[in-house]
Amino acid sequence: MKALTKILGVGLMGFSVVLAVAFVKSPIDPQVWIPPTNPGFIEGFAVNSELSDVVLIDVPGHGPEDVSCAEDGSWVSGLEDGRVIQLYASGVVKTLGNTGGRPVGLQAMTDGSVIVADAIRGLLRLNPDGSTDVLANAFQGQPILFADDLDISADGLVWFSDASQRFGIHDFMLDLLEASRTGRLLSYDLNTGELTSHMEGLFFANGVALGPDERFVLINETVTGRVHRLWLKGDRRGERDIFIDGLPAMVDNISFNGSDTFWVASPNPREALDALADKPLLRRIVAGLPTWVSQSMETPFSMVSAFDLNGQLITSLRDPNARLNQVTSVNECDGKLILGSLVSSGIGVVELDDSE
Repeated sequence: MKALTKILGVGLMGFSVVLAVAFVKSPIDPQVWIPPTNPGFIEGFAVNSELSDVVLIDVPGHGPEDVSCAEDGSWVSGLEDGRVIQLYASGVVKTLGNTGGRPVGLQAMTDGSVIVADAIRGLLRLNPDGSTDVLANAFQGQPILFADDLDISADGLVWFSDASQRFGIHDFMLDLLEASRTGRLLSYDLNTGELTSHMEGLFFANGVALGPDERFVLINETVTGRVHRLWLKGDRRGERDIFIDGLPAMVDNISFNGSDTFWVASPNPREALDALADKPLLRRIVAGLPTWVSQSMETPFSMVSAFDLNGQLITSLRDPNARLNQVTSVNECDGKLILGSLVSSGIGVVELDDSE
């Protein structure tokens, strides 16, 4: 018994040392924050199997975080190794170029170029010949640390997110743990080169989508499960409000189908970070531990949701088996949902029916 007690004592002492080291080495300065109401996965967000019939299409690489629909029916996506690829339903894959960074949000243009939010290099243009132009990598002397997603207006204004001014893509979990609230919404004019900041103080700024007639622009705040709106036209021009609130899951990218629906991708449930919101010391310790510790606590999850033009839930689609894990983007193209994932080596295709 004494031997067992001694072993337990040594074990506890060792564990305490590990936690103390993690606390000291932690790179974050965590802030207390108050999560919005979390309704849980009930009613419209109840678990279902509507995504279970997703067709998986392999890509020659890893991490097709966003998938843009091109005019010829193909899909364009960026991979972890910097490549931007074009995929066809037939299985043909073309490499359009390599940004030399980490392409995430992107949009294929009619002239054959691709506008890219590169999480390492900033806002880029990938030209048809495979060369890249840096459009914006700093604002007012401060680097655009984590360009994340974008949408482009008819007159050439690129609306894009800078997820965090504290941590880049390789350390994005640290921003979630710190709650730095340094995300922002920027715009870049393709015609004049003017760069403007429109919204700051966001808790990991992410997906961006223009609304009908470009009357407003939406930007996702990942950790809170909240979607903010900035009015661009009409009597409310310049005003900001909340378009969607109280999702039970984090929100990544958002897209507009051009008619009546906004689609939102959710890579993870909210409850874990919600539970840590008022525990900054614990978050500091977690941030000081090896990354595999926090990654090992993640559970497979797959969810996309549709909202109407007033931000009201239409439907939520789930796959309990998460065959395409951690969906980070969803775009509606030609009667199909095209899904991307930061952690997958493929994209997902879901046929829509009249009820969705």
